[in-house]
Amino acid sequence: MKIVHLILILSSLNSFSQNIYFKSNGGDTDIDNKTFVENIKLLNQKVLHGYSNNDTTKFYDNVFRFYILDGDYKNGLYYLNKLKNVPEYKMLDYNEIIGVQFELYALAKLDTEKNSFSEKYANVFNKKINSLKGSSKFFLKDYFINKEQDLKIQISKFLNTDIVNDNISTPNAIKLCRYYIAYLIAKETNNIAKTLIENLDKQSFSVKDSIIITTKKGKEIALYYVLNKKIKQPKPSILNFSTYVGNNDYFISAAKLNADRGYNIIYAFSRGIYLSKDEIRPFEFEVEDVNEVIDWISKQTWSNGKVGMIGGSYDGFSQWAATKNLHPALKTIIPSASVGFGIDFPMYNNCFSPYMLRWLTHVKKETDFGTFDNEKKWLSIYNKYYKTGIAFNKLDNLYGGTNHTFQNWLKHPSFDSYWQSKIPYKKDFAKINIPILTITGYYDADQRGAMYYYNNHLKYNKDANHYFVIGPYGHSEAVSGITSDKYKGYKIDSVANIDLKEISFQWFDYILRGQEKPEFIKDKVNYQIMGTNKWKSAPSVDKISNKKLKFFLNKTRLEKIKPSRDFIIQDIDFAKRKDTLQSFNDEKILDSVIYKRDLIEKLVFESEAFNDSFEINGSFTGNLKASINKKDMDITINIYEKLPNGQYFKLTHEHFARASYSKDNTTRDLLKPNKIETIHIKNTFFTSRKIEKDSKLIILLGVRKSPDVQINYGTGKDVSEETIADAKEPLEIKWYNDSYIEIPISKE
Repeated sequence: MKIVHLILILSSLNSFSQNIYFKSNGGDTDIDNKTFVENIKLLNQKVLHGYSNNDTTKFYDNVFRFYILDGDYKNGLYYLNKLKNVPEYKMLDYNEIIGVQFELYALAKLDTEKNSFSEKYANVFNKKINSLKGSSKFFLKDYFINKEQDLKIQISKFLNTDIVNDNISTPNAIKLCRYYIAYLIAKETNNIAKTLIENLDKQSFSVKDSIIITTKKGKEIALYYVLNKKIKQPKPSILNFSTYVGNNDYFISAAKLNADRGYNIIYAFSRGIYLSKDEIRPFEFEVEDVNEVIDWISKQTWSNGKVGMIGGSYDGFSQWAATKNLHPALKTIIPSASVGFGIDFPMYNNCFSPYMLRWLTHVKKETDFGTFDNEKKWLSIYNKYYKTGIAFNKLDNLYGGTNHTFQNWLKHPSFDSYWQSKIPYKKDFAKINIPILTITGYYDADQRGAMYYYNNHLKYNKDANHYFVIGPYGHSEAVSGITSDKYKGYKIDSVANIDLKEISFQWFDYILRGQEKPEFIKDKVNYQIMGTNKWKSAPSVDKISNKKLKFFLNKTRLEKIKPSRDFIIQDIDFAKRKDTLQSFNDEKILDSVIYKRDLIEKLVFESEAFNDSFEINGSFTGNLKASINKKDMDITINIYEKLPNGQYFKLTHEHFARASYSKDNTTRDLLKPNKIETIHIKNTFFTSRKIEKDSKLIILLGVRKSPDVQINYGTGKDVSEETIADAKEPLEIKWYNDSYIEIPISKE
């Protein structure tokens, strides 16, 4: 659930802008003295009587607070209810508790009984709880997070910096009044509310933290679980197995929400994480350890022996690791945006990236999001690696020292037995006989991991009961299950803005409790065609398209007819290092121009305008014919739709691959210099989009060379050991025009 906190300062400016007289404390920071309280209430009355705002939402959001501070609680509640009914808030799952801290305060103030304020507050609190119909009660705590002392300090700072000669601007007066009512409510109600919420939780749930499981090999796995006290009989259990610590208030609240649906909720962590004293080695032992946790769960008195798993990214990988040696208690999994270890992380198509080190540095006993999110630091490291041209296997030294996991991964540039031992591989899939729901997105960086598991499950198990959901989502949306109406500048179709978490628990109800299959899931493959505002379903991926568009890459054109053989030359000078990285998050899916970094040292091929509309459904494939003066290169391909209005729509996540592995990702086969070679294009990103009449397709083709990639200099040595000294003469590529791309389409 996504919470919009209506607690403190929003940028809600009103239409009048003159200064207002306000007698401050003259340097006295005691905001509880009688004079200040009188002055702030007089200021609030002046603001209230002159306040207007053409933005209805901002008007209601401010004015209800002004009325409550003025002691006009009925009008305060009236405008709070008006706020709840504005379109952007009305449909929210937690609409019932928007502004609940203000509502309870006002109702308690309106209570005419001769009880103490604490007793009045408890009465209105209990009435409110009993009136809640949905899951809102599990998120009440989120509305009482502001600390009285913190608010007091903020107000004191505000008084010292924003009051000049006993005058305050109207916008600042609005902010000050909002600060003060938030402080007043925190001061008078937080302790009461927190006690009531804690008592409510104790009555409903049992939360057991700091549990340690000792494995058969004597290793430690830490976990915590949440049980619903109201349900006495053994229940099915939902396990999330992660390398990220998730025992904060949000995860506990989410666990209670799901426990309220009739499940035991368990969060377990990889070795070395949280309370485990073992060495941290991500991805290494999940094949064993997840099943140890499942076995432990199945033997608890509160368990009915049925376990389901959920989670995304790493937590999607851990589900698939568990299926390599399937425990009989594991009845279903819902992996989303699942890491395909060795398939799309830490390498994709046999190409490593600096991101792998960035990720490793935040995997600690307590997840170090601060380090991971320090964009300035990581941009500096990436750019230093790029500008100095050091070997990729020295990247960890730029961060601060040898990272043994990083170095170990680099020893396996082929998809060899190391990677194969950590995830289901080939015939392992034949034994996976449980129902599975996979979720991913067109722009999910781990889509290819999700597709690896899906494709191989169907390939090796003809009876695979595997459902698949994919839409216009990035990695975080697929992982969290929380979608939004926009993704990187693209306003997604309204039907794609769905609650993936709700669908997931409907799936659990279906498999673990014998209820109906989720209505949303129509067939085995469920995909949203961007630009149509429709979902479609099919029995399998190969049924979602009925023909292919084949384009030959002829100089600057995408042509449907094979041309007479010719070539275009591209030179890449690996010694030139001017294009440093300025941001990690400036890409747009829909824009008036092609993303500038996609164009650096790329060839651009453009089709003719299409006479009719059609749907692209699936992953593009093809063969590139090229000769180079070196022994290897890492190719990159991006595909755009050029719309009739001149805008550019990026159709898929970027594809890249090491040419020497294009035949087989388990064995490197170096290219022969100056010989025409065939480079197979495969394992590309799935997409679905309606291409409009008069649109064009644009393909960008080139070689990986930027601060955020492992640079392949083409010597034929281990790429991780190459340095800028190996650049020597520029890479010369002859791209032959019998190279082609095939795009799966559906056309009536």
